[in-house]
Formats: sequence, structure tokens, C-alpha cells
Amino acid sequence: MKRIFKISVIGLMAVSMLSVSACGKKNSEDFETKVEAAKKEESNYVVDSDTYKEFSVGKVENGIYTNKMFNIKVNGKENEYNFESDDSIKNQFGFNNSDRSDIDSVKEVLDKGDAFVDMYATTPKNKRAVSVMILKSDSDLDTFLEKQLAKLDTSLGASKTTVNVLGKEVKGIRYTINGKDSKVYQKLAFIRRGEYIMVILSGGIYAAAPQTGFDSIEILDDKEEVESAEIKANSNETKSTAESVETSGEDVELQIGEIDSDVYTNKMFGLKFDAKSNNMTFVSKKEANKNFYDTGKEESDITAVKEYLDKGKKFSDMYVTGEKGSVSVMIKKEENIKDTDTYANRAVVGIKQGMERMGMEVETQKGSGEFLGEIMPYVTVSATENGETIYQKIVFLKVGNYVAEITSYAESEEKASECIDMFTKLEE
Repeated sequence: MKRIFKISVIGLMAVSMLSVSACGKKNSEDFETKVEAAKKEESNYVVDSDTYKEFSVGKVENGIYTNKMFNIKVNGKENEYNFESDDSIKNQFGFNNSDRSDIDSVKEVLDKGDAFVDMYATTPKNKRAVSVMILKSDSDLDTFLEKQLAKLDTSLGASKTTVNVLGKEVKGIRYTINGKDSKVYQKLAFIRRGEYIMVILSGGIYAAAPQTGFDSIEILDDKEEVESAEIKANSNETKSTAESVETSGEDVELQIGEIDSDVYTNKMFGLKFDAKSNNMTFVSKKEANKNFYDTGKEESDITAVKEYLDKGKKFSDMYVTGEKGSVSVMIKKEENIKDTDTYANRAVVGIKQGMERMGMEVETQKGSGEFLGEIMPYVTVSATENGETIYQKIVFLKVGNYVAEITSYAESEEKASECIDMFTKLEE
């Protein structure tokens, strides 16, 4: 495994889910439950930031690695990791020709275009390894990733991918090394803080090894991430492609929807849905938001709902079922994605990966069409399991830092579109 790490590092030097909102007919409830299980709850972790409080490197104390600058930690005891010392890293790989305690000497190494290996750990018998490298670059993440990809040996068959780290879908690279006795599966994830980029390398001798390594990485201080996200959101300006439903990332007052006389309305997103006219029935918010109500709070407590969303959770604003299919509106907070087009691009990947992990055959596709009188992106999904196929159509609305995921679920693509079209624009 140490050889594998060396290949990866030398390659670099020669050289970061949306949810599937379930809705459906009663005879598909079991399948729907499994689709819901593919949902990814995203954390507050900031993957790409122009700022950081202070440059620093990590340290290992009492078997736990921490890095304050990138706000991460790895518990070596819980994950049965053996952390390598700087001397060992230098002797084996030639890196860390500097003193970790002397920040200026580390900066000098990075200024020269070299890398600093902040952490390297292996499991017993070297079946897995995970490492953290810090590099300096004035490129954005996309450009940086492309440069690293171009410099890797073509025999690796490397390609771009996304990996789940710290509750986020992070841009990365994947490849497989064909060793003499076995294959080694490797993935890299990229996270940025100003001009510094952290590259997390995770791999092993079995296919699930890279993700197992990424799963061992935790947020050091969640409060720090919430504060960083708020700073980032307030400093960004978002271009609106449909001003009536997509506004800048500035703070807005959260409003949840109301259901009155079988009609759902949400003033914040300008939505209206007449369940009675469409022969559909609303599911109570208490039933649709079991996790929220388990906290002992009520939806009438808007502060509690806001705090729930601030933690990266999703709130079911509306869920309705009928013979044709079902529809839901999920609200979440999202500071890091500027527009609904970017959001849809990520959904195409995240939904497919999440459902495939559940053993389904999945096809996702991004398109654009009219919704509430505006042309906007949408995502269509078809998922098959045990001969049964479900279809979804998902539209995204963004107001400030809040996103509404509007999802229909039906037995055909046409019916899924019909369910989405049941929404009308709420007139002011």
C-alpha cells in the first residue's frame, strides 16, 4: 500500500446528494422506502472557500489527527490507523523536507510548488491507506483538478468523479492500479481554502476501500463550518436566470408552506397546488417530517425549522398522493451552490450514485422546460428494481440560501411530468 501511495503522490507532483424525494402509489411503498433510503443528508462543510482564518498544518495527538485550517479530524483508534511520522514520510517518499512546527518552512516548500503530506495512515496488513496532502495553487478547483488529471500516467485510466466526503459531494479523480498480485482502487478528493488545496487520497485492495477511508474523515468543529458558510454566502453575488424564483445568496426570511382547504401554497417560492382539483390527498406534515417532530418541535416554530435546516437537514413542506402518482416539496439550505443549473448538474450525478448503491438500475438526465412560466432546468430519473420501474421528475427553485426540490413520482415518464405540471404560480 505504501508503494501505491507513492505512485499516487508522484503522479500528482509530476503532476471533493441530492436527495431523491420519495412519492408514489400505495402498491409501491416498499420500493419507495428503499428509494428514500438513498437520500443523502448534507452537512454544513464548506468544500470551496476563498478565505481561511490562518494557515496551519495538522497534528496527531493521542491517536487523533486534526487540521484546524481545513476543519477535519481522523480518529486513528476507532479506524485502526497507524499514522506515519514526518521522518517516515520523508524517508519513504521524499516529501516533508521541512519542519512541521516551523510554519514558514512549510510555506516555503509550498511556494516552490512542492507538496506537504499532512497525514498518512495505513490499516493493519496495509489493506487500506488514507492521506492528506496540502498544495498551493492560484487555480480554481476545476482547473486544478484538470491539471492533476492530465499529469497522471495514462496507463491508470484515471477519470473525474465525485466522492462523498464530510457529507458533501466533492470533486475528485478515480483510477485503478493493476498490481502484480491484485488491483488497488484509488480515489482523490479536492478541497480548497484560498490559495491552498487539500488533496485527500484514499485507496485499498478492494473496491469499497476508497469510500471507507473518506468515511473516516470527520468535521472537527461543526460550528466553525456554519460560520464559514454564512461568511461565504454573504460575500457571494449570484446571477439570477429567473428572478421570480431564483435570487442571490443573501439572507432571506424563511417561510414554509400552508395547506388550507386542500390547497397548498408557499409564498417564499411562489407555489400553489390544488390537491382536490387533481384528485390527490395530502399527507400530514407531521407524518412526512417524523425526524423533525421527534425533536419535540412544531412546524409553527419557524425558528426551530430554521435551526433544523441550518444543520443540513431537509424539511418536507408538502407531500401529496393520488392515482396518477405523487408529488413532494422538500426545502433545504444551500449556501455553496450559486444557481439551480449547477444544482441540477450535481443532482444528475448524486441521484444516480445514491440509487445505484441501493442496487437499482438507474438512468438520470438533465433537461430544461417551462415551470411556473419560466424556462428552468429539471432532472428526470428512471429506476428499476426486480422488474419494477419508477419515474421521477425534479425541478429546483432557489430563493436566497434556500432551495425547494419539487419531485414527482409515477409509473411512467409522462405521468411524472403531468404531476409536476399540476403546480401553478401563486399570484401575489
